[in-house]
Amino acid sequence: MRHRKQRRGLSGSGFTLVELMVVIVILGIIGTIAFVFVLDNPDKAKWEKARTEMGEIHKALGVYAVENDNTYPDSLEAISKSFPGGKVPSDPFTKSPYQYEPQGDTFRLICLGKDQAEGGAEIPNRDIVFDERGLLEEGGN
Repeated sequence: MRHRKQRRGLSGSGFTLVELMVVIVILGIIGTIAFVFVLDNPDKAKWEKARTEMGEIHKALGVYAVENDNTYPDSLEAISKSFPGGKVPSDPFTKSPYQYEPQGDTFRLICLGKDQAEGGAEIPNRDIVFDERGLLEEGGN
């Protein structure tokens, strides 16, 4: 009579080392592709952030004008209390204040985009321009 050796644990079920390595390689490839797509869009995100922040600055300037006989402030510091921490948001591309050009009963608020040059057809190089009426289409042209 022969005795068979019994294996402890799961007999025949489970994953082999090769199968696990294939899964790890596939997950690595998927992760790399996702990483590339995420890193490709930070400038577009900065452009959208600028447009949103400029919209908030536009609203604060409108409130200021209503409270001050329809005139706009000489600088954006006059509306700083309208923002968290008492600080007006700055241009995400340059980290400096947005370009603000007050003209009595009107104003222009400008972000030149990533290229910091006037014009630009595509996001993130497209200019963002607000005046007292709101966002101007196509960079204010």
